[in-house]
Amino acid sequence: MKRFRQSSLVLLTLILAIAFAATGCSSTNKASNGNKEENTASSSANTSAEPAKNAAKALDPYEVVMVYPDAPQADLASVQTGMNDYLKQTYPELNMTVKLNPIDWGAWNDKTNLMMASNEKFDLLFTADWLGYNQQVLKGGLLPLDDLLAQYGPDIEAVEKDYHEPAKRGGKLYGIHTHQELGGSQGVYLDKALVDKYNMDLSALKSGKVEDLEPLLQIIKDNEPGVTPLAAPSFPLEAYYSSGTLDTISSVAAVNTLNTDPSSLDVINSFETPRYKELADLTHKWFKAGFINKDALTPGLDAWKKIQAGKAFALVGDMEILANMEIGSVAIAPNASIKAGHEMIQIPLNVDRLQTGKMTATMQAISKTSKDPARAMMLLNLFFKDQKLLTLFNFGVEGKHYVLKNGQIALPDGKTTNDTGFYHDIMWQIGNQMLNYTREGEDPNKYQNYEKFNEMVSSRPARTFGFIFDPEPVKNEIIAIDNANKAFVDGLKSGQLDPEENIPKLLEKQKAAGVDKVIAEAQKQLDAWRAANGK
Repeated sequence: MKRFRQSSLVLLTLILAIAFAATGCSSTNKASNGNKEENTASSSANTSAEPAKNAAKALDPYEVVMVYPDAPQADLASVQTGMNDYLKQTYPELNMTVKLNPIDWGAWNDKTNLMMASNEKFDLLFTADWLGYNQQVLKGGLLPLDDLLAQYGPDIEAVEKDYHEPAKRGGKLYGIHTHQELGGSQGVYLDKALVDKYNMDLSALKSGKVEDLEPLLQIIKDNEPGVTPLAAPSFPLEAYYSSGTLDTISSVAAVNTLNTDPSSLDVINSFETPRYKELADLTHKWFKAGFINKDALTPGLDAWKKIQAGKAFALVGDMEILANMEIGSVAIAPNASIKAGHEMIQIPLNVDRLQTGKMTATMQAISKTSKDPARAMMLLNLFFKDQKLLTLFNFGVEGKHYVLKNGQIALPDGKTTNDTGFYHDIMWQIGNQMLNYTREGEDPNKYQNYEKFNEMVSSRPARTFGFIFDPEPVKNEIIAIDNANKAFVDGLKSGQLDPEENIPKLLEKQKAAGVDKVIAEAQKQLDAWRAANGK
């Protein structure tokens, strides 16, 4: 687009020069500032310039290829057609079409790495720190977005302007954060029917301590044979420990925020805190007591399948964001109830602080192989302002894949999620989520709840918010540490390994892999950031 504008200006200058020569006009009548839309030359020059001005508004046709992780959708083609028909009708001046290129989650890393290595042409890419964002930037696979955003992203800026810093690398922005909840909440889901059956007292969980779940698990163990008290894979050490205890810097380096001086930015090994040992001991105790299913580490195992089948009582994980997110508050979880097929209670045990990592957990980037990055940014901007386009991408074609009932998304009569042809849950991947419809059964105020929740989270920034760790100086040590962790971490978080015996072994392996060097490098960078930002 920028290139087209420049060529149009050259053409206009030539036309004006010819017109002035023919009419003998004074040079004082030239357009001020060289702006084609502010031309004040003679009437003959204006007439000659008009076709050039109109031509400047025309763009060559362009197909924006969107690459994102998703399960296969049988009717993807009709959704793509619907989006393209809508773009042609509503934004003809953009002269763009969309090609949807979803990649199954299991093949995501291999396929996207190959696409980048082979310089395959595509445009928009879903990315995240947990999906290799840093490596994509370091390898030059993504384009810097600062200028593109300033020129073509006004609707992105309207909601995300305060949250770009964490996605910057080397002072340049490479990812646009989805406008969504700014943090999460971790806690427990409970089968309401069993809570009611045994008249369980949930007040103890107001403590925010997952330990206080134990008496409820014992009730199920004693009275419900065939029902797993705590379904996994989902563990306190995975879904609860780091969020409630640490400002995480890398896979091993962190600032301990539990019972420490709020001004402290001392970097520690996250596997050495007293809280890690406490929760590892607790999980091991629960595993030995038969509270946790023994197949928890089976690849591909879905804990929710056990809940759906009535074979499990509780699950530790991320909570839905509801109107009241106080620690220990008890509420029906609409989405979890839909997923389970029966009513589920949720009880938050932790609410996140505003973390740098959250701002890089769901992003859109533009590939270096894009042939028209400006058009890619124009399309991304539409997802932040146009509810109809966002709805097409998220829910499909109205009347075919969904219907609106009382302002909520519902399945067409006679259809299920398995045969409607297009049904997924990736609304969190792109655009302004606050424009989304809710599904039937969800709280109609879901996104108002998000906004309220965001106010709470943004008022509690992490001590390290805005700090970005550069792993390059210790990348070999981090790889070695991650390899050392593989023999221990899963077994500890599932309760299958005895922490008393295995945590010392883990720490010894980490030390041999260079953990002290990683901690020192993280502290060095954090101290420099602190000094530069007056922290």
